[in-house]
Amino acid sequence: MTGRGAWNLAGVGGTKKYKDATKPGPYYYLGTGENANLSDKNEFGVYRAVVAYQRALIRAGAKLKVDGVLGPVTSRELFEYQSTHPECGTPWGGVGPDTSKSLLLPLAKERYMEHSDERIPFEALTGVIKTESLWDAGAVGATDDNDLGLAQINGPAHPDLNKYERTLPIVAFDFVLAYLTNALNQLDGNLRDAIASYNLGIGGARSWIKAGRPDLYKPTAGSAERNVKKYIDNILAG
Repeated sequence: MTGRGAWNLAGVGGTKKYKDATKPGPYYYLGTGENANLSDKNEFGVYRAVVAYQRALIRAGAKLKVDGVLGPVTSRELFEYQSTHPECGTPWGGVGPDTSKSLLLPLAKERYMEHSDERIPFEALTGVIKTESLWDAGAVGATDDNDLGLAQINGPAHPDLNKYERTLPIVAFDFVLAYLTNALNQLDGNLRDAIASYNLGIGGARSWIKAGRPDLYKPTAGSAERNVKKYIDNILAG
């Protein structure tokens, strides 16, 4: 399930509404990250997202301080970036899904070229990111707040990565590529099965395969039904 964060209409985590710095809403805007309580996972996620966007702006040529606060300088740099990147839509100085993807996609391409297994299409990497977080660098798991960042990396399942690392875009991209490579190796090179395992786990994917790869599947008797086919198709669509 997609993590909550900047694109959540309830504004969980201290995000700001489009063109309004006083009401909670679905976008990162002026004041986002200010006085963040880093012990609160939602506010931590939002703060770390602003850090990610500031670093991405610097990679694109901006001159600003990385402080996790979307202040006037960062907003101006975002406006300038959006003015030369039409995929971001109308320039406004904040970050929504289109601007987030635009800022982070070059790094995803770089990591793909550096680490990719030829069995993994680029769309599988971007599809996992889109499906898991909607390109929200500050996403926090909707059902498990131990899931953090673009790749929704679970803390207890991956204790080698601390919460700061799990919110780094470069770690997220490398994690997805490494995970899919390992899954392909364990699941006879079947890409759809490997993608299913990102949602079900390797063991869960094996059980799903044994059950005949049903479109709709309950991992356990008491769990919610998952549309595995839709999950895989969405990811392969990029």
